[in-house]
Amino acid sequence: MLDRLFSSETRVQLLELFLSGQDQRYYVREISRELKRDISGIKRELDNLEKAGLLTSSKVGNLRYYIVNKTFPLYPELKAIIDKTRGVPQAIGEALRGVAGIRVALLFGKPEVPEGGAIDVLVMGRPHMAQLNRVVAALELRIGRSINHLVFDERELQRRKAEGDPFLREVLQGRTIPLIGSVHDL
Repeated sequence: MLDRLFSSETRVQLLELFLSGQDQRYYVREISRELKRDISGIKRELDNLEKAGLLTSSKVGNLRYYIVNKTFPLYPELKAIIDKTRGVPQAIGEALRGVAGIRVALLFGKPEVPEGGAIDVLVMGRPHMAQLNRVVAALELRIGRSINHLVFDERELQRRKAEGDPFLREVLQGRTIPLIGSVHDL
């Protein structure tokens, strides 16, 4: 979706890099390695984003570091677009796929809450809880938001659905973003 809105795939990747994570600064070669892109294309897009005001740079020794400018007028809107399309859901989904025993995982409630707000994740399966908790803790540090995760095994979930559990009904009828599997697998 973003590739169609923005003319450059490199620019999309840069926006994701700078707007998805913590307030991290990067230098050109580091970005090139991370994105697996040609340095000249990276440098051209960094210059464009800096001229637009979204990024600022500073020279430390012989390296020029770039960081996102949070005072940029469109920063909140661009961050929300990245978070909704690829940023937060993609990061959480990729991390949870590494946890054995998860059959379905989805964001529910309002995953687009303002920066710093909690994210709610429903997990179905039998994951190793210590591993899941470590992954969630690492994710919270990486994305700078707390993650509330609810874990149900299949039997418990089916029992609650059959009993018409109001909380579960609200979750399943509300807005969800699938991370692993889909809401139809519940």
